[in-house]
Amino acid sequence: MAVWSDRIRAGRQAGATLRWDARTVRQYKHLGFCTKLDICDEQKCERKPRMVQTAPHHTDPAPSMRFSRADGLRKIWRFLRLYGLGRTWFKVAARKRGSLPVTWRARDRADIAMVGCGQYAFATIGYVIARAHGARFRWCYDPDRAAADGFRRGFRVRHRADAPDAWLADDAVRTVYVASNHASHADYACAALDSGRAVYLEKPVAVSETQLARLEAARLRAEADGTTRLFAGYNRPFSGAIADIKAAITPGKDQPLSVSCFVSGHVIGPDHWYRHPGEGTRICGNAGHWIDLFVHLCARRDGGADTHRLTLLSADPANPDDDFALSIATDRGDVFSLMLTARSEPFEGINETINVQQGDVIAKIDDFCRMTLWQGTTRRRHRYWPKDPGHARAILQPFAEGPARDWNEVLSSSLLMLAVADMVRRGETERTLSLSRERARLLRAPDSGRAPSDQTRMIP
Repeated sequence: MAVWSDRIRAGRQAGATLRWDARTVRQYKHLGFCTKLDICDEQKCERKPRMVQTAPHHTDPAPSMRFSRADGLRKIWRFLRLYGLGRTWFKVAARKRGSLPVTWRARDRADIAMVGCGQYAFATIGYVIARAHGARFRWCYDPDRAAADGFRRGFRVRHRADAPDAWLADDAVRTVYVASNHASHADYACAALDSGRAVYLEKPVAVSETQLARLEAARLRAEADGTTRLFAGYNRPFSGAIADIKAAITPGKDQPLSVSCFVSGHVIGPDHWYRHPGEGTRICGNAGHWIDLFVHLCARRDGGADTHRLTLLSADPANPDDDFALSIATDRGDVFSLMLTARSEPFEGINETINVQQGDVIAKIDDFCRMTLWQGTTRRRHRYWPKDPGHARAILQPFAEGPARDWNEVLSSSLLMLAVADMVRRGETERTLSLSRERARLLRAPDSGRAPSDQTRMIP
């Protein structure tokens, strides 16, 4: 370990970024993992973006992260305990892309187009769809041809598109899943809605108010045609823990809500594609999840709040969307806090602790693996295995029976998220937002027609 220690100390002293030799990279990638600490082979890594740098204030790759074969095996073992064999196999296969078999039989008609074939599309969306419906993907597209080819082999996809709109002419495509880079989400969703398809849109649904206005206009057009089926990829409202909390809270009861979230997030380097000016900052990439959860829980009453007072504090003004605390207070007495910290890479991925209180209901969620719920004098302990942050039920929304999630919740949470992202860009610490006024302004936006925005294209 002396070599590692020397390199870490050198990085600390120089305040510089670190690069790792090809042999170490190959040894670590052999286990199927290329961590989001961006310790990877710059030319061959299958993730986006292809880079190997870490931010100057994140030069230490954390003493707990030893990049050895033993630790790679330990990570696999941890994932087996968290997610079970099937999901862990897919996580490894998503990194290996083609060297591990994940092929599924066709059980239902192949009628899904997959736009964006990255790690999340393969390991999460692909896994959930394949487990529920077999080889149902008909088209796949990604500007990274290797990623698209790996997805095609893994899920027996009929066609790999060379252009992002190639599937539009295929009448057999009924559902479109969009998991591309964030800035391209809204454009793909609008095209799919205008063609009459159901759309599952990964978070965030938009990275600007212009995009959100265009998406809402496309949704309303589809609704007028009787074909609207738009679903958002915010998964936490579909988790088992949140379902149990909602079951304990009386619907429509007008009581203020308190929600506190502490999140240990991935270390993201300065050249990561999240940092691209058009991608909406880390607020859109990460924080939107917990803002959306807060809005969803508030909507259990006889309606959500209108006026929201936002406060944002960052540890480092040069990186305002890392290591920050966000607070929201509403005109109905609700209070929400989110602390997202990324000071070292969490070995098992994002870890979160969520506390909720409404009336006599108090709940503490531990990383969506377990929850303690108190209601008056009663205490109940819940365990969730495999770990259940809600991915499966969220991804299967287009095929679920019963009423869909109210899109107004997603619209409200997106407006709040975009306001916070704008505060990050402008260096603001406080802002007051009226959702009713923002919705009205959104519908009057001059760019809510069919023309695409000029910044939303998949990163090649």
